[in-house]
Amino acid sequence: MRRRLTALACALLLAAALLAGSYRLGYGQGAADAGALPPGLSAVGQLYRRVQQEALEVPPDARLARGALRGLIEALDDPYAAYYPPSAYRRLNESLEGHFTGVGIVLQQAPEGFRVVSVLDDTPADRAGVRAGERLVSVNGRDVRDEPFEVVVSLVKGRVGTPVVLGLHGDGRRRRVRMRRARIEVPTIQTRPVDDDVAYLRLLQFSRGVGEDVRRAVGRFVDGGARGIVLDVRGNPGGLLAEAVAVAGVFIERGPVVTVRERRGPGRTLKAEGDAFEQVPLVVLVDRGSASASEIVAGAVRDRERGRLVGTRTFGKGTVQLIEPLGGGTGAKFTSAEYLTPTGASIEGEGVHPDRVVRGEGAQVRAARALLGGPVRDGG
Repeated sequence: MRRRLTALACALLLAAALLAGSYRLGYGQGAADAGALPPGLSAVGQLYRRVQQEALEVPPDARLARGALRGLIEALDDPYAAYYPPSAYRRLNESLEGHFTGVGIVLQQAPEGFRVVSVLDDTPADRAGVRAGERLVSVNGRDVRDEPFEVVVSLVKGRVGTPVVLGLHGDGRRRRVRMRRARIEVPTIQTRPVDDDVAYLRLLQFSRGVGEDVRRAVGRFVDGGARGIVLDVRGNPGGLLAEAVAVAGVFIERGPVVTVRERRGPGRTLKAEGDAFEQVPLVVLVDRGSASASEIVAGAVRDRERGRLVGTRTFGKGTVQLIEPLGGGTGAKFTSAEYLTPTGASIEGEGVHPDRVVRGEGAQVRAARALLGGPVRDGG
C-alpha cells in the first residue's frame, strides 16, 4: 500500500500486460495434435477427394477450406464464434491494437438491430450526429438486423475515404446518415483535471497497454492530492483479459480479480499483484454498455469491497473467446471458458449489479460526486 507514487517509481513499476498467448481473449497455441481427428471427420477427407475427382467445377482449395471451417464454427452453436477471412481477421487484430478503419461507433447486439453503445469523439460518426442509444438497422441499404455481428462490423468498416450510409432508428424516428470512413485511433482513457480533490477517469476500451495508462493517470491524480476517483466504464464493451486484471490491480492491493473456468480443470484465478492505490476512495460508473472486461473490473471492485458501483446492471458478457490463427491470414474465435467474480458469481447473462441503481448519465455522475463528496467535470 502507498499514498504517493513518484514519477520515477511509476516508470519502474509499470508492467505491460501484453497477451501473447497468456490471455484468453487472445491467440491460441494450436491443437495439441492437429492430426488426431475423430473417425467421423474422415468423411471430410473422403468428400474432398471425390470433389477433386468428380465435380464438374472444382473450386480452389482455399475456398473449400473456408467452407469447411465456416461449417465447423457454425456447428458449435456458439453466439460468439466466428470464422475470419483475411480482411476480417486483419481488422480484428487492428481493433485489439487500438486502431481500425471505420466510422467511430461501438456496437452491441440487441433486439431489432445493433445498439450504438458509444460514439468516439471527433470521428465521422460523431461529426455526422450519430448518438449513443440509436439502433443500427441497415448499412448501405442492406438490412442487417438479422445478420451476424461480425458481418455487420465488416460492412461498417472499409477503406479510408470510402462512403457508407447507416440506417438508424432512435427516439421514434428513422433516418439515414452518410459519412466517409476514416482511420480511427481509439483512445484508451479520458481524464479530467482534479477538481475539488475528486478526479474523473473514463476508460474507453481494454486494448493493449491500458493498464499502464490507468496507472499513470491515477498516479498523477494521487500526486496532485486527489481524495477520490470516479472510474467510468459506461459503454465500454471490453477487450483484453490481461488488461482487465491490470486495471483492477491499480485499485485492488492483492488477491483474486477473476476466475477463468474452462471445460477441464478447476479454473485459474488471476490476481492483483500489489502496489495498488488502495487508500483512495473509488466509485465505478456502469451501465448496460459495460461488458466483458468492464464487468471483470466492476465485479472485482464490488466483491472485494474496494469501492462502490453506481449506474445500472451491466451487459452480462461473461464468457471467454479464444482467437485461433489458422494460417493464410485467416482466423477463428470460439468460446473456451467463462468468467467468475472473486466470490464465484457468473457474469454471463447476469451482469454485475450496482450498489446504487441510478438511471441517466448526468444523474449517475452526480451520484458519484455525492458519494465522494465533491464535483467532477465530466461534460454531463
